[in-house]
Amino acid sequence: MRRTGGTTAAALLATLSEHPGVPHEPFNPERRFGDVTKHWHAHKDVAALHEKMAQVLAPRPVIKHCYELVAPEVNRALIEVSSALGYRHIILDRDAEVDRVLSLELAQITGAWGSKDAKRIYREIEEGVRECDPINIPRALHQLHICQNRRLELAALLTAQEHAPFVVYFEEMYSDPDAGRKRIGQLLDFLEISPDDPVEYNKLLTNALLHQGQNSARIMAAVPNIKDARAQLEKKAEEMTFRFLTTEIV
Repeated sequence: MRRTGGTTAAALLATLSEHPGVPHEPFNPERRFGDVTKHWHAHKDVAALHEKMAQVLAPRPVIKHCYELVAPEVNRALIEVSSALGYRHIILDRDAEVDRVLSLELAQITGAWGSKDAKRIYREIEEGVRECDPINIPRALHQLHICQNRRLELAALLTAQEHAPFVVYFEEMYSDPDAGRKRIGQLLDFLEISPDDPVEYNKLLTNALLHQGQNSARIMAAVPNIKDARAQLEKKAEEMTFRFLTTEIV
């Protein structure tokens, strides 16, 4: 899911892995493997989709994929082909789902998607040079709903493959540096990665845990309708369960 610290975590893992890397979210239509997605939408050919997926995954690239951004059929092909190739899957999510969706909406209305942009744009907002637009509440509520269904779809796909992913939450890595170090250590054990240079690894880990976050919460008060948006999202969220690997489509 977007806004879960995935860019930072994926960059760290890609640096430590012996496998080749590709730019993040490569199956988005405008990205490296976007032709796979576009071909599916144009032709709806399952066999061709699997063939194209096998071609792009043949070199075993490390992939950070936001599965709520592409069609379920593309996700299915990605899971099935990568599982057959021996990939190990990591699910990164966030316990505070309302905070995740608000963070996503904040990025939508400010254009601050990365840490560099966020530092500049958030400073402009804090200094009164720039104003925030209101949260698009219907869009945020839709995001809450569609993302939960995508979680459940993904859980069903992984269960069908009898493939147990490593499930980790944003809060487990980024809320406390010591706990984050331990959790990432467990993640590396799951991937059978042993860093060659402990000193360099410690530098990379410290940078990932302490210096890459955007801290979007600090400017939420500048959003004109933040209280109304949060209240409506929390009311809707009370009807849902967000821990990964639940079993019922909502």
